[in-house]
Amino acid sequence: MKKNLFIVVDGLDGSGKSEIVKMLHNHLFSKHKKFRILTTREPTNGIHGKKLREMLANETDPLQSREELAELFVKDRKEHLENLIIPFLNNKEGGSNIVICDRYYYSTIAFQGAQGLDMKELIEKNKGFLKPDIAFILDVSPEIALKRIHYRKKEKFEQLEFMQKIKENFQKLPNMLEDNITIVNSNRPISEVFNNIRKEVEKLIS
Repeated sequence: MKKNLFIVVDGLDGSGKSEIVKMLHNHLFSKHKKFRILTTREPTNGIHGKKLREMLANETDPLQSREELAELFVKDRKEHLENLIIPFLNNKEGGSNIVICDRYYYSTIAFQGAQGLDMKELIEKNKGFLKPDIAFILDVSPEIALKRIHYRKKEKFEQLEFMQKIKENFQKLPNMLEDNITIVNSNRPISEVFNNIRKEVEKLIS
């Protein structure tokens, strides 16, 4: 494999992202001693990330604050890359450095696009950021996603019609970006989804 690997797992809430990130981390960790693995997520726990989480938890209208959210996500991402992801990938202690990130700019483009911002402009705002070696977008029906997250307090974007728009935006991304994006059907059991992803990642590390 190349020396370092930057992997992103993205998609709707309820698509199984966080579970896949955990399974992938454990799989790679057990596979080889030479891998140094960082698992991280966006929004971060930094100053901009905390503000984002607060807004998402407290607002109820999915169309509210779209410009502010887009700006905060970009600022949070810039700090995330500069302070954590890039230094980790550039560490020269030997072995291979792998970063697995739960959400990235794909979410900003899909979610804030669904809020009514222009997707091409959102792509432009995120253009300078490090491209992942591979990005997996977990494609799930909003009905299934909502069933999976029914036990917790809903955030403002977790409404059926709005989630349908986000899903459609995620599906457009492979044609709008030159990134290495794989869309994975995640209406299935998590073990099947993980097997798909594991095989793709193993191609990159073999």
